[in-house]
Amino acid sequence: MILSSLRVGWAGMVVAAMLAAMAGGCASPLAKARYTSLEGDDLVAMTDDMAMKIMAAPAVREAVAREGKLRVVISPVENYMTAEVLPAGQAYAFVARLRALLAVHAPDEFTWIMNRDAYYYLRDSELEGIDPGPNPDSIQPQYALGARFDSITTEDPDRRASYYLCVYFLTDLRTRDVLWTDKYELRKSAVKGFLD
Repeated sequence: MILSSLRVGWAGMVVAAMLAAMAGGCASPLAKARYTSLEGDDLVAMTDDMAMKIMAAPAVREAVAREGKLRVVISPVENYMTAEVLPAGQAYAFVARLRALLAVHAPDEFTWIMNRDAYYYLRDSELEGIDPGPNPDSIQPQYALGARFDSITTEDPDRRASYYLCVYFLTDLRTRDVLWTDKYELRKSAVKGFLD
């Protein structure tokens, strides 16, 4: 993947994104598949795309220049999909992979703050030799990185088709302003014979 091998400046990231779009086509493929649900390949493509976009966003660059490293907590995906259950692990995975990419490729731009629930879980586990760190109230994140997934599914006797709109956002927790947002669109269809 271009993102995993690229360790250059912001201009290089933008150029790489444009080259990837030209080489791989549109980020909204129509996939003939066995199922129409979101899968691991979708997670990888989506979070690679969002990582490049957030790192190149002028508003994010300006905030980093003004404030230094942004203190960010992640929130699980909000599921507004019509016909899909999104278990807690998957809801975090679609944001956690984005966090991991940013931690590797933009370590000087973001500080990742442990989610309050994760802190209390770790503290309540009473694991020997593990200090969960300072109380969550003593370290306040400035921003929250999250996503909302919506879908439309149509079905007839022969096929099922699903359209996904996956919107990511970085919200300033002090003002509730959205500092950055972008979307990833995906269409999938499956022949009914494969679904039976």
